[in-house]
Amino acid sequence: MNPWKVFLKFSDESEFEKTLELFDAKPYFGGYLKIKRSYFNDLEKTIKMTKNYLTRRGIEKVLSPDDDDWTYNPWILILLKDNEKDKSFWLFIKREKDLSGELVAIGPKPFADYNNNNPEAKHEIKRLINYIVAYLNKFKCTLILPNHLL
Repeated sequence: MNPWKVFLKFSDESEFEKTLELFDAKPYFGGYLKIKRSYFNDLEKTIKMTKNYLTRRGIEKVLSPDDDDWTYNPWILILLKDNEKDKSFWLFIKREKDLSGELVAIGPKPFADYNNNNPEAKHEIKRLINYIVAYLNKFKCTLILPNHLL
């Protein structure tokens, strides 16, 4: 399966550039997981409450597994680092017009591979999404937004 490719470019003093490969979430849910608008409201409150969570602009370009350009969409890339288990998780979410979202892809590859072989993947991914707003000290979290948004 071809991955989603997310090209990151940060316009700070470092001029950092990187490409991440994320793996389509559709197989885990029989479609894309719908995330309610209220979740994003809770996430915004969480970001304001803790120093472990931050937002920044950095998504420069997005290519689908079919190499279609999906750059000009309202993306959120959530990069998580579990403080206890020293593991990383990536969640790639597309916001919708009604301000809900859809989980489009996950990464990095070890996380995707683990879920490919796990019959409980659907529940574990949902649990991880909920833990982000429930257990503030469990993670270091960076939300990366598109560079094209104002």
